[in-house]
Amino acid sequence: MKIECLRAHVTSGGKVYPVYVGFAPAEDIAKVAVAPAFARTTPHQQIADNLTTKPVRDWQRPINAERVAGIANTFNDTGGLMPNPVLLAKNAFSSGITITAKSVDGMPYQSGTFLIDVPETTVAPADRPLWILDGQHRIAGLSSSAQRRDPVPLVLLLDDGSGSYTSPLLASLFAQVTTAAQKLDDLHNEWLTYAFELGRYNPLRDGHESASKAFASVVELCKTAQWSSGQTNPFFNQVQFNEHRQVGPTMGGFAFKCTTLSDLLAKNYYARPAQYAHLAPSALAEEIARAYIALHTTIQGHHNSVFFGQGGKQQAIVQEAWLIGILTRLLMNGTTANYPALFQALNFQGTNWDFSWIRTLNGTANTASKKIAREVFEDALNSGKLPSNSSNLADHLKGNGASVDIVSSRLSPKGRPVKSGKITYTALRGSTGSHATATNPHVKIGGKTSNVGEVQVLDTHVVGKQQRYRDLERRGLVLQSPLSSPLDIVIVMQHYGDLSSQAEVQLNW
Repeated sequence: MKIECLRAHVTSGGKVYPVYVGFAPAEDIAKVAVAPAFARTTPHQQIADNLTTKPVRDWQRPINAERVAGIANTFNDTGGLMPNPVLLAKNAFSSGITITAKSVDGMPYQSGTFLIDVPETTVAPADRPLWILDGQHRIAGLSSSAQRRDPVPLVLLLDDGSGSYTSPLLASLFAQVTTAAQKLDDLHNEWLTYAFELGRYNPLRDGHESASKAFASVVELCKTAQWSSGQTNPFFNQVQFNEHRQVGPTMGGFAFKCTTLSDLLAKNYYARPAQYAHLAPSALAEEIARAYIALHTTIQGHHNSVFFGQGGKQQAIVQEAWLIGILTRLLMNGTTANYPALFQALNFQGTNWDFSWIRTLNGTANTASKKIAREVFEDALNSGKLPSNSSNLADHLKGNGASVDIVSSRLSPKGRPVKSGKITYTALRGSTGSHATATNPHVKIGGKTSNVGEVQVLDTHVVGKQQRYRDLERRGLVLQSPLSSPLDIVIVMQHYGDLSSQAEVQLNW
C-alpha cells in the first residue's frame, strides 16, 4: 500500500519530529494498521505480565463494538462525512515501511511529496506495520460501511532517521488525544502511565522511585503463579488491572484494584523510612501473600469475617489496616515474622471477626474508623502485643479499655502554660472521677488510647444542647471566672464503626 503525503517537521526540546499528512481509504488502512489494544476479556495477569516487557504490547483500550456499529451505520452512504484525521505511527514490533521522495514523472526534480510504502502481508493482525494511536473505532466502522473506499485524512508519525518517536512518546500522545475524546478508565490510565514512565513514574519526578517500586510489587503479586519457595500465590490473576473483569483472591476478601494497592504500598512502605532495607518488589509481593495465607489459616468463621466474609461482611477498612500493619512490621523488623505465630500471639484465632455490631462506616465515621483501625493494627502487628486491658483487637476497636488523658499545667506570669510541673489525669471509659487543678489551671486533652478517634468535651449540667469546650479539646482552657467551679464535664470518645463511650470528670479549681 502506497500513501502519498506532504511532510513537515516539528521542533521541540531540541528534537525534530517528522509529520506526514495524506489520505487513504478506511478499508486499506484497516489492512495495514492495528490499535495495540487489550481486550475486555484479557486476564489481569496477562496485562501485568505485559508490563514487564519492553516495548509494551497491548496498551490501548479495548475496542467498543457498539461504537463501531454506530459509526458504520451513521456513515453507511447516508450523506454523512467523517473529516477527522486518523493518527498513525510505526508498530514497534514490525518493520518494512519505506519513505521516498516522489519525483515528477520524466523530470529531474522532486514533486515535494513523499511516498509511504507500507507492506500489506502480515502473519497476525498484531504485527501490522502501523499502530492506530487515535481513530480505531472510526477505521473499524468506516471500513465495514458503504463508504469504505472514501478517502480518510491521516497523520503519520514516522521517523526518517531522527529516532524521535519512542514508545513512551507514542503512549503519551495516545493518552493526550484519547482523554479529549473519551477519558481512560482509572486502572488503564494508571498502568499505562507506569508502563511508559509518565506522570509520577517519570524518573525526573520527586517520589518516582516509591511509586514505581510499589506498582512493580502489584505487578509481581498479580502475575506470579508460584513463588520460588514453591508456595502457590493466592493473588495470581486476582489484582484488578482490567476494569471489565472482577477479582477475588482464592481465599476470599482483599479484592484490590491495582491503583488502590499501589497507592497503599507506596505511601505505607516505600515512601517511609525503614529500619531495614526496603524489600525488592517481588520479595514484598511474596511477603504479602505469605501473611494473607497465614491470616486465613489462623482465624475462624471466614464467611462472616471482615477479612474473608461474603457480601457486606467484608470491610475494606480493616483489610487495608491489617495490610498497613504488616508493612509497618516489615519496615521495623524486616522479614523475620512467623506470621502464624504472630497472629496466634494476638489471639486472632479466638477473636470474633464478625463486625455486624458497627453502627455505620459512612461520612465522618469512615474517616475516623480508618484512622482508628490503622493505629490499632499497626501497634499490634509491629509490637506483637495486644493493647492493655484488651484480650483481642475486635473488642479493643469497640472501645474496650479506652481512655483519654487530661493534662493540667501551671501558668507563667504572662498567662501561658509552662512545661514543668504538669499533672496528668486519665479518664477511663465509663468512669466517674475528679481532678484537682487549683495550682494547674490550664487544662487540655492530652494522649488517648489507639481505639479513640475524635474526643468531645461537653458540660454535663446544661439542659438541652450541651455546651462544648472546644478549647479544652485543642489549645487548652484556663479554669477561671465565669466558668463554674467545680467544672463538671463529660468526655465523649469515638470508636470504630461510630460507636462511642464516655467518662465523667469533675475539675476542681
